[in-house]
Amino acid sequence: NLVGITGAVPARMEEWREIEEGLPWVTLATVALIALILGIHFRSPVTPLVTLLASGIAYVVSLRSIAWLGQWLDVTIPRDAEPVLVVLLLGVVTDYAVFFLHGMQQRLDSGEPRLEAAHNATAEYLPIVLTAGLIVAGGTASLVAGELEFFRAFGPGMALTVLVSLAIAITLVPALMAILGPRLYWPRPVAVERRRNGPSRVAYAVTARPAALLIALVAVAGLLVACRGLADTNLGITQIQGLPEESQQRRAQAAAAQGFAPGILSPTVVLLEEVDPEDDRHGLVRFQRALASEPGIAAAIGPDGRAARRIPGLVVADDPPAARILLLLDREPQGGPAADIVERLRERLPVLARDAGLDPTIRIAGDTALAEETVRTITRDLIRIGIAAFLVNFFLLAIFLRALLAPLYLVLASGLALAASIGLTTLFFQGFLGHDELTYHVPFAVAVLLLSLGSDYNVFVVGRIWQEAERGLPLREAIATAAPRASRAIGVAGLALALSFAALALIDLRQFREFAFAMSVGVLLDAFVVRTYLIPALISLFGERSFWPRKRPAHAREPAPEAAP
Repeated sequence: NLVGITGAVPARMEEWREIEEGLPWVTLATVALIALILGIHFRSPVTPLVTLLASGIAYVVSLRSIAWLGQWLDVTIPRDAEPVLVVLLLGVVTDYAVFFLHGMQQRLDSGEPRLEAAHNATAEYLPIVLTAGLIVAGGTASLVAGELEFFRAFGPGMALTVLVSLAIAITLVPALMAILGPRLYWPRPVAVERRRNGPSRVAYAVTARPAALLIALVAVAGLLVACRGLADTNLGITQIQGLPEESQQRRAQAAAAQGFAPGILSPTVVLLEEVDPEDDRHGLVRFQRALASEPGIAAAIGPDGRAARRIPGLVVADDPPAARILLLLDREPQGGPAADIVERLRERLPVLARDAGLDPTIRIAGDTALAEETVRTITRDLIRIGIAAFLVNFFLLAIFLRALLAPLYLVLASGLALAASIGLTTLFFQGFLGHDELTYHVPFAVAVLLLSLGSDYNVFVVGRIWQEAERGLPLREAIATAAPRASRAIGVAGLALALSFAALALIDLRQFREFAFAMSVGVLLDAFVVRTYLIPALISLFGERSFWPRKRPAHAREPAPEAAP
């Protein structure tokens, strides 16, 4: 009975079908989640509509811009990237709209008139949002530093998506704020806030160095514990194994693996050049038998077999003289364990050839060898892309904050949250679910996005603290005043962004579920651990040295404020 058709090409076609069918549901779920979160937070149906209007315009503009960019650069944006770009666009526009709308609401509640509130909120948050958007765009564009074509095409598409989202957010949203005014928050009435003389007692108390040190130690320790899965991260190509279990490609692959060997779909080819099929026949037979006894090899097809005698040219060639041996692995041929087998075998081949009395030029081919080379290439790319992303984030933060020390520990804190999210992803998928590997490109796309989005939130938190400090407040009071207010906006933006990425799990492919999990966990760690607790604690610990190399003028106010109840 026919089980189904399987292999790399049918699996790829099935991936595209799953993406095409799942994309509308991802978009719908993301829109619904954003509307729900913003509606609950602002207690109004108008603010979600304004945000989604801006997102819709950004979506239309981005589609045309990305198509133009692809033609100009002569690259094709991978179909795998389309859902990520849609979610990124909706999440980024929502983030920046929340910041503006949060500032507008505070000013209206403080009694400012409509136009004055819109103008002041825009003037206050525009530098922060603009810097944050440029950091995310620059960070995602750093993917072009890699060698793999997937990243070189993916990076510019993401960067352009962020730039379009930024342009819409800093133009349309402030304009609608000025037009609608208090109606943005209908039916919630404007409630005039009682102005406080200073931060709350608790907020001020935790900025003391002993308390800040304890908070920083607990946060760092928790993140380091989450990182423990990082060392066990194994990478592979999950083209067939990542398909739904009921797909015919995966069922046929499982049936073939059970009836023959897991590597039957894609044998690994060991090619020996500069050997004589006749004179070196006995050596080739010994070499084949030695390969068959290597760990991870289920069978070896070569000169020592009836197939070689019956099918001319199957394993030996006369012009030029060469031979090949087909290896069937005992693991799924594109997975991480199979790549480990080939990597180990690559080191053993010269020794096995010499022991068999051969001195050929040896090459390895096949899907497993290609997967192993892809993983090695992407590991090298990690260094390039990591350095590029770090420099972009550090450089833009340094310009925005006009300091060097603070940007350094801010980016390092984002890196720690990133490592924790990948560690937790490994623990969940490889440990809890028992998968052999993560999809090879997931950790690296996650790394660039989380590092950039982390710096995005850095700008908002630290930017608000810096603004209060520039107004003459002592640093402790600036932290205690700005951090809690910024954390509320970041909490809403972070929750909306995390759930937006979580919606990618609706696409029934393992790579999207891994990406959705890693991004959601990373954004939540960034928003609710790093930005809310770790960063204010680090600024308290480093104190005025955070502004190095510049020095702030002497404060006009006493360092101990009159705390509000």
